[in-house]
Amino acid sequence: MPSSIHPSAIIEPGAEIGAGCRIGPYCHVGPNVILGSGNVLRANVVIGGHTTLGDGNEIHPFACLGTEPEDRKFLRGSVTFTRIGSGNVFREYATVNASAKQGESTVVGSNGVFLSYSHIAHDCIVGDNVVISCDAKLSGHVQVGDRVVINGKTGVVQFVRIGAFAFIGGMNKVTKDILPFCIADGYPSVMRGINKIGLERNGFEASQIQVIRSAYRTLLRQNLPLNVAIDQLKQEGGNKPEVAQMISFAATSVVGLARPRMVMKEA
Repeated sequence: MPSSIHPSAIIEPGAEIGAGCRIGPYCHVGPNVILGSGNVLRANVVIGGHTTLGDGNEIHPFACLGTEPEDRKFLRGSVTFTRIGSGNVFREYATVNASAKQGESTVVGSNGVFLSYSHIAHDCIVGDNVVISCDAKLSGHVQVGDRVVINGKTGVVQFVRIGAFAFIGGMNKVTKDILPFCIADGYPSVMRGINKIGLERNGFEASQIQVIRSAYRTLLRQNLPLNVAIDQLKQEGGNKPEVAQMISFAATSVVGLARPRMVMKEA
């Protein structure tokens, strides 16, 4: 199936356009861009840099993907990349920046929904089936696991990790890591419990949810030092896949976990 390109669109020499793409009025596709099949660029879309998109993405007006990072350390002339999967929706004014490091990539998975004015900064790694709501922003080097939901007007600080199946409230300031399977909310954002409804919607069984809840309580509700809580959790059920995922995530945290402040009981 041939691609449809509006006469006002600019496709730079060297760009590769897959079969069945539809490129609307006033779009600009740079010379080092590779589009898979069936991508739809509505109108006034900019795709620049060394950017690769998979198949079937839908990009709405004034979205800007793969352009230079907003990072003062970036050396103009460096060759950096943006790699985007398939089946994503980028709504109006969504932005994804290329990596700031020579030869490296900003990575966005597949089947995500990135709403209007959302921003994915340089060197982020975003998983599959992620939802980033209106005006939410990821700073540089943020990692977001599969099936995460980040609600509107939330900002995520550099190098923070958000684990798979996590749910972040709106208007949050996320400065620490959020464990997989958890809900976080606040300013700054802290973990409040497990994402029970989200887990149920994604097919988790009641027994799995109970295992996750028990692990969450050990890590966050017993007022233990993190290394002690991890050791205890390994002894209690570290062989279960969900628990092992939480242990690995917690043990490798660099910026620290977004643990709620615990009030010590009086003697």
